[in-house]
Amino acid sequence: MFLELLLILCVFIAIFFIARNFYFRWLENEAIVRLIKILFPSGDEQMENTINDIDEMTHGRFTRDEILDYYLKIKGLQITDLHSNADSSIRSYLMKQTKVRLTYFELVKFYEIYLNYPQAIGESILNTNKIRLEKSL
Repeated sequence: MFLELLLILCVFIAIFFIARNFYFRWLENEAIVRLIKILFPSGDEQMENTINDIDEMTHGRFTRDEILDYYLKIKGLQITDLHSNADSSIRSYLMKQTKVRLTYFELVKFYEIYLNYPQAIGESILNTNKIRLEKSL
């Protein structure tokens, strides 16, 4: 009797952990689908062009899934407000480590092309506010 109960308990525990694993994978896949819709509004062609460009930049060192994971996490962290707009599945996906690491030169090129940093030479915010203040007086 005791062994039967122990066996049933072990089976339930195993089923619980397997179901939990499937649930977290499902949540991650849902987050990926939502991020793809956000980051590639023009559709699959835009996504394929981006993946091909990054693949060319890295000389084919990574699989397409690894490149997509990297792009979604880095670009997703840039555009998503983790405190208010993102739901918990997107937030947890974005906070996981990327599957690949780029070399320094690949990283610099990636940031130049895809992260749209503001230009180095621009207007000073202080000067702009000072001019606006003078015009209003």
